[in-house]
Amino acid sequence: MNPVRNSTKPDIPGKGKISNRVNISKRYLDVDESIAAVLAGLLGNMALAVLKLGFVLQGGSKLVLMDGLFSLMAAAAFLIPWQAQVLEKRSGDARYPYGLGKILFISMAVVGLLGLVIAVHMLYYSLVVMAGLKMGGSYTLAVMVTLISIITNEVLYRYLREKEKRSSNGMLAMSGRYNRIGAWISTFVLLLLILAGLGAGYLIRAGIAVVSVVVLFVGLRMVSLAFAGIMDKVPSPKILERIRAYAQKVSEVKDIVNIKARYIGTLLHIDMWISVDNDLSMEQADRIARHVKVQLMEKIPGAREVNIIIA
Repeated sequence: MNPVRNSTKPDIPGKGKISNRVNISKRYLDVDESIAAVLAGLLGNMALAVLKLGFVLQGGSKLVLMDGLFSLMAAAAFLIPWQAQVLEKRSGDARYPYGLGKILFISMAVVGLLGLVIAVHMLYYSLVVMAGLKMGGSYTLAVMVTLISIITNEVLYRYLREKEKRSSNGMLAMSGRYNRIGAWISTFVLLLLILAGLGAGYLIRAGIAVVSVVVLFVGLRMVSLAFAGIMDKVPSPKILERIRAYAQKVSEVKDIVNIKARYIGTLLHIDMWISVDNDLSMEQADRIARHVKVQLMEKIPGAREVNIIIA
């Protein structure tokens, strides 16, 4: 039997005409709310970065430097959920038939590399520069800046976590976690400032080195995820099993011959080969393929394109 690919308006017995456009567009009903949350995260972290780096440039405590650099990294990270929500909404064209989802992974790689640069800079600063540096500056003002950072980061994290619960943008939660990490780093910097003020400055270098290693692993993780996305990573075995299970719920499907799925951005593209009864007509086989497609589009989160082929 010749391969049969699904069309955009399946005709399923007992269900009438169904447009897949409804199934796809439902993921973007909350675009405006999601974009507002992304902008809040971007502008909030950028404001923190400007405050901290400006304080350092005016001769303030250099301990605030690593905190400001991480806030800059967190601000850059919010370009990722923005791209996931805006660029992935665009349909493919003749030049880019699969859309622009992979730009997300390029941005992720850039943010990860920024994290690596920050980590290396902080390690060098703690191990080499601080060895001959006499710490100075206004500790009182540094403590105030750090307290502002802790409060702002925690407020942003809780706000973004609440927005993510009502949003289809899965990348929003990932970026929001940077604010929780930022709050931890600011708290650690505050502790180091207090210790320095009490005369325990010898602990500062070790503390900065510890934070540098944490940021280094965060950056490596992001670069790894970006590389996996650019190389068309497949979904987890759990998701593949769900795809198979939902397809098999269509009673006319005899067997799932093969499944190929890959992420482009955060959206899933699925190719599935199924077998049906050989006695069925082409029209009947085509209706079954359309039925399977709608089943997967409705049940699999992030499914953007599903191609069903009669093997």
